[in-house]
Amino acid sequence: MASEEILRRTLANADGKPFSKYKGLENNFTLERFELIIDSVQNDRSGHTFMRVRVPLRAAGFPQDTYDSGVKKTALCDLILRRFWESARARARSPIPKTDGGQIFIPRPGQEILERGCVSITEHYIEARFTADLPSSGGKADSSAMEVLIFDRISGIAGESMFYSAYKQSKLYLHIHTAENASFIRSSLKERGLAAFIAEGSVIPRREDGLGPMIDAVPFSCDEASRTEFAVPSGDTIRGWGIPAGFTAVAGPSRQGKSSLTDAVFSGVYNHIPGDGREYVISPEDAVFVASEEGRAVCGTDISMFSAGAHDVTDVSVSSPVSEFSSVSEAVEMGSSLIIADEEYSNPCVVRRGFMSEGDGYVPLSEAGRAMARAGTSLILITGDETAVRMADNAFVMRDYSVSRIEISGEDNNLHFRKPSARYPVFRNIQFEKGRKEISTSADSIRCVEIGVQKIDVPFAAFFETAQTKAAADAFVFAREIADGSKTMKEVCEEAVLSEKRSDSEPGNVSGMYHSYPRAVDLAAAIGRHPQLLVIKKG
Repeated sequence: MASEEILRRTLANADGKPFSKYKGLENNFTLERFELIIDSVQNDRSGHTFMRVRVPLRAAGFPQDTYDSGVKKTALCDLILRRFWESARARARSPIPKTDGGQIFIPRPGQEILERGCVSITEHYIEARFTADLPSSGGKADSSAMEVLIFDRISGIAGESMFYSAYKQSKLYLHIHTAENASFIRSSLKERGLAAFIAEGSVIPRREDGLGPMIDAVPFSCDEASRTEFAVPSGDTIRGWGIPAGFTAVAGPSRQGKSSLTDAVFSGVYNHIPGDGREYVISPEDAVFVASEEGRAVCGTDISMFSAGAHDVTDVSVSSPVSEFSSVSEAVEMGSSLIIADEEYSNPCVVRRGFMSEGDGYVPLSEAGRAMARAGTSLILITGDETAVRMADNAFVMRDYSVSRIEISGEDNNLHFRKPSARYPVFRNIQFEKGRKEISTSADSIRCVEIGVQKIDVPFAAFFETAQTKAAADAFVFAREIADGSKTMKEVCEEAVLSEKRSDSEPGNVSGMYHSYPRAVDLAAAIGRHPQLLVIKKG
């Protein structure tokens, strides 16, 4: 560990010399208010330098009640990241004058409060990981510009984001209490006999950019018969629609908010920031949205519970109904406790029998829903079909973002739903090479991972920021080490995500700053769509 004096001497020694002289900065420097760790200096002006700012926990000054649980710690890290990103955008979005560097980058957070690798809190310190573009003039190292980068830009950003004194107390605690309340409701759903919860007053339609509620949108409401309430840790009482466990059908005229409802319930697998409008739209953390994906790859997926002829499906391009039944089966295989489906995005024969051709033999979700629920997986189905509604355990109608209960007979066909047989993935055939890189993974877009040269679309995964998609792509590498046919898909995915988190927390691991960690069920969705996947079935 080096002192500030050594840092300044190193900068002075590099001034006016070739850019490569900056390599001498790779060290840990103790400055007045924080420690600056320069892990990896860029090779030339086109690269990025990986850095960390580390503030002793006592010096940062955050009260212990802001990070004394896992939920609070994640929320505090999330808030620090947001303030860091905002400050970097204001202070270091453009180059330092008369140079071609000085920008600072940290992944931009979305509306969700996620566990990320770029900000962490340990028992000793708070740490932020980021990249900086080192400044140069005429291709030469510029010590005065580097001093501006470190002692003005980085120091200012750290001061505005990593110290308790920089925050308005009410805003900080609102952020933490919102996450804590939401997590409490989520943990209480099962014991209350609920599949999900939507608080009255929630604003569920989104702006076009998805980064906030739609302006002038109608707040959500429900009738008295559908209402339940939670006394949350902050001391407040939150009231809203408790969606019952079991098979719930939601009907109603078009353009009344039903699809916005399903989007909101699906996003409820994560906590949301104050002001998002969906702060208390809560679903189980393993909920899955399913829809038609004609042409997706499927490997060894057991859909016998939906087909008269029991069979496993393996094909690099399946039909529309088979794609959706496969998605349901794969979610149940991963232990999902809630399936969400909207007939607008579904193949008609998946939702209801009336549209099915004679003799095709599939059992639609409307007929399997009750049996699925008895086996442990609830179903929320958006449908306009009266027959499907009559098959549900509970039915509701939605008009202008308001929900009310419908009295139905609740027809039961006494169907038995058998859970799908487990798959044991094998990565032997999956190619990770691309060009000269032996292992190449990336996020091609927010819901498309790239493994080697293979692009895999996961259009309905719970990826809400690119850092989640990047982490899912990189988790393939960890999964490769254990996907030898000895572990189930669930075991492989859970272990891969956990291994990635552990690796990212290791000192000097720069890749962690790009990661917001995915759910195991979403990693499984990506793996299951890889056309080179092999699986073993046992028993």
